[in-house]
Amino acid sequence: MFTQLYLSTTNPELSLSDLIVQHSGHIFISVVFHTIIYIVFVNAVFFIFTGSLLSDKINQRLWIFLITVMLFGYLARFYHVKEIYHTYQDKKLTRKHVDLLYIGWIFIA
Repeated sequence: MFTQLYLSTTNPELSLSDLIVQHSGHIFISVVFHTIIYIVFVNAVFFIFTGSLLSDKINQRLWIFLITVMLFGYLARFYHVKEIYHTYQDKKLTRKHVDLLYIGWIFIA
């Protein structure tokens, strides 16, 4: 599911309305899934170093922050791909550029 979502959200020929209508459910699932993973990771690291978990208030703020950042991140990536496509005017070059850019960051992260 996440691979198909990546390919769809980095398609320069897709309109914003099509992205929202066709993929909003998958984007929501992806955002919630990744938010849970990140919160568990942050709590695990905090537990390793302090011996306790983050407070509920901090977890709530972290939850809101991560969801907001990831939702805006999908929109930013969508428009970034559009700009790359506008520069190259070639879908294959755009795909190659985006794959190198984002897959590199995924492995770094």
